[in-house]
Amino acid sequence: MKLNMEQRRIVELEPSGHMMIKGVAGSGKTTVSIRRISFLHRHYCHEADDKILLVTYNKTLLNFIKYQYDKFVEGEEVQQSELWFTPNPEVEITTIDSLMYRYYINYQNRTKQSLQVASGHVENQIMLKAIQLVANQYPGSKILSPKNSSFLRDEVAWINACHITDAETYQNIDRIGRATGGGGTPQKLLKNSEVRAAIFDLMETFNHMLMQEGFITFKQMNLLALQEAQQMNYGKYTHIIIDESQDLTKVQLDFLTCIYHEKKHSSIMFVADNTQSIYSQSWLGKGRPYTSIGYDMSGKSRILTKNYRTTTEISTAAYDLIECDANIRNNVDFVKPSLIDRHGHPPIYRFFMTSDGQLSYLVGEINSLLNDYSYSDICIVGREKRLIESVCSALAEYGLPSEILNASVPDFESDSIKLVTMHSIKGLEFKVIFLIDLNEGIIPNDRLYDFDDEDTFDSEERKLLYVGMTRANELLYMSSVRKPSKFIKELNVENLRIKRDCKLKPFQSTGIQNYQLVDQIMDVNAKEEVVRQWLLKELQQTYKYPLELIQFEYPVQQFSRKGYVDLVVSIYVNGEKIPYIFAEVKQFGAGIEDASLQLKSYMDVVPKVRYGIVTDALEVKCLDREGGTLNDLPPFQPQFLPETRGRRLYWNLKNGKKYVYAADLEDNEDIEVSDAENGLYVDCDSKVMIPVVGNVAAGVPITVHEQYVRELCVPLDWIYAKQDTFALIVTGDSMINAGIDKGDQVIVHRQNTASNGDIVIAIIDQEATMKKFMLMGDSVLLISENSSYEPIQMKREDVLINGKVIGVLK
Repeated sequence: MKLNMEQRRIVELEPSGHMMIKGVAGSGKTTVSIRRISFLHRHYCHEADDKILLVTYNKTLLNFIKYQYDKFVEGEEVQQSELWFTPNPEVEITTIDSLMYRYYINYQNRTKQSLQVASGHVENQIMLKAIQLVANQYPGSKILSPKNSSFLRDEVAWINACHITDAETYQNIDRIGRATGGGGTPQKLLKNSEVRAAIFDLMETFNHMLMQEGFITFKQMNLLALQEAQQMNYGKYTHIIIDESQDLTKVQLDFLTCIYHEKKHSSIMFVADNTQSIYSQSWLGKGRPYTSIGYDMSGKSRILTKNYRTTTEISTAAYDLIECDANIRNNVDFVKPSLIDRHGHPPIYRFFMTSDGQLSYLVGEINSLLNDYSYSDICIVGREKRLIESVCSALAEYGLPSEILNASVPDFESDSIKLVTMHSIKGLEFKVIFLIDLNEGIIPNDRLYDFDDEDTFDSEERKLLYVGMTRANELLYMSSVRKPSKFIKELNVENLRIKRDCKLKPFQSTGIQNYQLVDQIMDVNAKEEVVRQWLLKELQQTYKYPLELIQFEYPVQQFSRKGYVDLVVSIYVNGEKIPYIFAEVKQFGAGIEDASLQLKSYMDVVPKVRYGIVTDALEVKCLDREGGTLNDLPPFQPQFLPETRGRRLYWNLKNGKKYVYAADLEDNEDIEVSDAENGLYVDCDSKVMIPVVGNVAAGVPITVHEQYVRELCVPLDWIYAKQDTFALIVTGDSMINAGIDKGDQVIVHRQNTASNGDIVIAIIDQEATMKKFMLMGDSVLLISENSSYEPIQMKREDVLINGKVIGVLK
């Protein structure tokens, strides 16, 4: 739990009343909140009645905070952790529900009332009775119908959660998100309408009938707790830290304000991330300003932008969802995440035709992960509880230990796979996350479109998926069955993969009008063709194989029968074009078992082919020459192309380094230069053309030829001056021990002086030779680098130095 600089600045801020911490998922908001307690406790709790409260939204998150804190802190902080998580008059960490329920019990004891919080079944039964009773007063209203009972219960809960106590307020309040999804369903909840009047009357009747039966709803309990806090003082808190404040209702926020003790050194800190607001009855999460609860945050906010929880690849994919949602991006409290340099696998997305296929994949992938991860590192997340219950039962049949995480008493350390809903995963994190059943109708849950504005509802559901994605520390898997959620299409496929250690991206269909290699296609309407075109596109864009190396319907002779490989990638080896990768494709979702056998038989009869791939766009299998399974295909390498450049080695005598020099065979001004040692390319923007003026002997002197043969293009920094530079072709072998052989070209700087050890072009009696220069008194020694040749000793005045060799092009 070590803090970075931006986190530490927030932790150590001098308290000055209210403030807001806006942070992206994984930015350490909860860590900051915990460490803020320690800072405040040490420095700003000097009065006898000073107390600190950290309030969280749910029990799972509360227990996870304690688990994480106990796991990482040491020494003195461990003692503080034990202090804070046990009954103690100075510091309290609890959930908002637990805190308000305590006040409700006080209310009951004081007023001698005894009302139980109703179960969902009881609420539904009384709501149906209330609908029938109130509907008689509004004969023209279609909203008051038993078929709308779920919607009406939710709306009544919202009214209570917002602390709306009179019909006029409800008639005029902005009801964000409530609308219809189409014909035949209730009208949008217009202001000052009969619809709102009917719902408010229903709310009052429902609440009254419920209390007559000895029950209240959870939201009514919150109202009574608020009332108790307003009337009675059971002790207030000098410092309040509200984690996940965007999820709290208006009543809950008012309650916390009520128990806040303002002093000169007091503070109330709202910690929030609007992109993780996933509850329909939240107040601030709907974009309402903090002034609506009595706080002006001008100049009072701090921002945490870096996601330290997930890898760059997972963060980038998750942000795709947010980037396409104007409702989220335009919110005043939206924070755009900044990426950190922590890389890992891109998220893996898989589509399955059946739920059994998804389950088989889960089992297989989990088993393969056990080499690197423990069961407790893995969490499976579903939109609905029924989905994870089904998977949990199935995993047990496969002998995989698993458990649905208990919100009240979660066991994070147990060596078992955890299963949670998307709502329950909020605030938690695991090394490996599987998001399952990302299907149409499940996320977004289109059954609620009848009553919610579709765009607003989609934003809430999009946030829910975003929350699930950003819970993964290292690996994120996503899967759909039968029909994918429309949110899957919003994810940039460039940021996804089909397998963990494979560069292939998930299948995307290509229109017939965009098919490639059409002249090689036997039937453009064949169901397999769309899969082949996807693979062709991946080979080009992901693996970088140029189209000219790819061919369809490659003929293979199998005994007396001729077969055709669906796709072949060829490469050039020593000028010969040979098959390198064979690919067999099947129509979408048809399976690859038969195709795998076919592929192996083709590879057996073509000994030069090295790799194979078989796919139906859902399953992918890569093979090597011996039939072994590979994680991935090899990418394209420049040497796979036919040789279009003359590649030679250049020895730069100016700096002693060697380079690979490549010139286009048809255009000698088009050159590439790379460092021979590390392969890095060298900037060749500044180039010059120098003349190749003839031959030079690296042996006995030969007659000088000043005939202009051709030009040689070289980088400007290889020479001293263009007008004083020329090249010669070596014809002898006297310098072979210096690395200069017959046929090499030497680059020469024209000069008439030399230093000992220089390799020079010397003119002797109008004949040129290349030797090492050595001055000995009044004599010059021209030394060969070949023991077959004796040194040439001459008087200085008889030797003309024509130039110094500054480079050798092999």
